[in-house]
Amino acid sequence: MLAEPPELVEFLAPYPPATQALLRGLRARMVELLPPCIETVWDATNAVGVAYGFTERNADHFIHLPAYTKYVNLGFSFGTSLDDPEGRLKGAGARIRHLRMNAVEDLDDPYVLDLIRQAVQTAPRPNDEVEPRTIIRVMDGPKRRPRV
Repeated sequence: MLAEPPELVEFLAPYPPATQALLRGLRARMVELLPPCIETVWDATNAVGVAYGFTERNADHFIHLPAYTKYVNLGFSFGTSLDDPEGRLKGAGARIRHLRMNAVEDLDDPYVLDLIRQAVQTAPRPNDEVEPRTIIRVMDGPKRRPRV
């Protein structure tokens, strides 16, 4: 299991405690649910988050958890290709869809678990085994962070 990177805690410091706890809890649960993969912790312009893929390439991330001031999304990088008969996935972009997460337990919904399973199955993969690890990425420039 991937240990929680201290950088994630540092990047989340400007967020309200409830949002920090939600992202950290969702991240821990996601690490339990996913097969061995590469985790990228992002300190991006608009959000702090984590993303998962089987390669280090950003374009190959298949699931991400961005934190916003009062909530965290479960994002599917190839969401438009997932079977979503109930229409729960939100978003209007060409590929990405998301669900708003209000509690860690939201990840245990069988419908959500099926979306995660689909995302894992359809994700770009190398031919070799993946060595689980965490990569830290910080985008240059000003950050939009909550004011607490």
